[in-house]
Amino acid sequence: MHSVQGEDGEALTRRDLLRRGAGGAAALALSGGALGAAASAVAAPARARYALGFTSMTAETRVPALPVDGTIPSWLSGSLLRNGPALFEVGEEAFNHWFDGLAMLHAFSITRGRVGYANRFLRSSAYDAWKQKGKILYSEFGTDPCRSVFSGVSSVPISAPIPNANVSLEAWANGFRAHTEVPIPVRFDPATLATLGVVPGSTGQMGTAHPHGDLVTRERFSYEVSLAPPKTGVRVLVEKAGKVRELAFLASAEPGYMHSFALTPRYVVLFQQPFIVNPGSFVTGPPRPIVEHFRWAGRTQPANVVVIDRHRGGVVRTIELDPFFVFHHVNAYERGGTIVMDVSGHIDSRIIDALYLKNLRRADQRLPAVKLRRLTIDVARGKVQVEQLAAASIELPRVNYGRVNQHAYRYAYGIGQRGPASGFVDQLVKIDVTRGSARLWREAGAYPGEPVFVASPSATREDDGVVLSVVLDARRRTSYLLVLDGRTFEERARATVPHHIPFGFHGIFTKR
Repeated sequence: MHSVQGEDGEALTRRDLLRRGAGGAAALALSGGALGAAASAVAAPARARYALGFTSMTAETRVPALPVDGTIPSWLSGSLLRNGPALFEVGEEAFNHWFDGLAMLHAFSITRGRVGYANRFLRSSAYDAWKQKGKILYSEFGTDPCRSVFSGVSSVPISAPIPNANVSLEAWANGFRAHTEVPIPVRFDPATLATLGVVPGSTGQMGTAHPHGDLVTRERFSYEVSLAPPKTGVRVLVEKAGKVRELAFLASAEPGYMHSFALTPRYVVLFQQPFIVNPGSFVTGPPRPIVEHFRWAGRTQPANVVVIDRHRGGVVRTIELDPFFVFHHVNAYERGGTIVMDVSGHIDSRIIDALYLKNLRRADQRLPAVKLRRLTIDVARGKVQVEQLAAASIELPRVNYGRVNQHAYRYAYGIGQRGPASGFVDQLVKIDVTRGSARLWREAGAYPGEPVFVASPSATREDDGVVLSVVLDARRRTSYLLVLDGRTFEERARATVPHHIPFGFHGIFTKR
């Protein structure tokens, strides 16, 4: 049985499991089959049962019709596009970190209650190196290539002309882009998943994997981090009609790591955590992975909230607060003279170490806790109040973006854990941010990915729609597309893929 539950574990509703289908996720530029190929690289007795999700998949497939159990709403028509790593070793070399594997795009096409599936590797420079030379030739987040094939021994990361964009996806300017934390998006065709080349123009070495698009003003907001002396820091940008304008440059001798940011009708808001880098370390010392140049300085340095005027440009206010670590912002909006900004907050940067593959595959793995935190920012007084909104853990958070982005909202969807003993993500969560309560979806042996909310065309409430998630079924060694009711969080249907899909990160739903 699976159940929809509250935070205290008491079942809110129960229903029988739907039956399964028969078929069984610039010197300093940072670039970002055979199933079971990674198993030999890890001691079998130490492997967790969800470790299949960190096992390579090399086959590119197209399945016109997946077996579907349950009923998919007739109004749901379009494609769920997903991004994430799918190859965790090249020849005899293995990638070190979850963030490093070669990018693969996945598409679940939905029409009239039927579901098709296709997947394809992004044709990055790292992919070409795998196919043509059988080597890891470019620097990734947690993996450094063998420098013996190069003439120098500099610690400078080896850049890729086409980044291994394995993190997120974006639909913008009549096109689709794949992102990593290198500010060079890679274009692709959503129908064929073919790689179409890069979007030029970046001047930074790191950037956001989560740009914001204002659907009313047609503006796109992002940032780039410059790690190349003499001018190091963060450049905040806005793009409209193909023209890019700098809103602010935040100079810093030791820039901090950021993954995302917040947007309101008047402001761009950055959360700068003290996970910092000395740019000089990239040109001194022995070669090492990108992330190993960073260090957590939270014992001696605060975090900063930086408020930037998105219309006039310039920094409005910088406010210090006790440090914690953030990958993902949930939403932000203005309330009187304050900014309300919600994030998935980790205690510190230990989550980075926990996501090394050698740790993730261990049966005794324990992920650090992550909670939904609200920052209420008094811009005029320069004060920030931080509170925890719910007991349930939540990461990879999503909202009904088209309706509530930059506005007051009620519901956040994400992945979470029952508790530390889970080892890895084993439930989906819907949090009511006004009440602090949660509804959960969970099932034995099931490990869900990021939930994507799709609004019903006749929606009258914020949560009228469905939630889509790609779930690993560790018991049957396959994956399936799960369709949940957005309001009740009960299962409506699932479509089973005839193989496993490695754990990915982010996706989007498109009607195009």
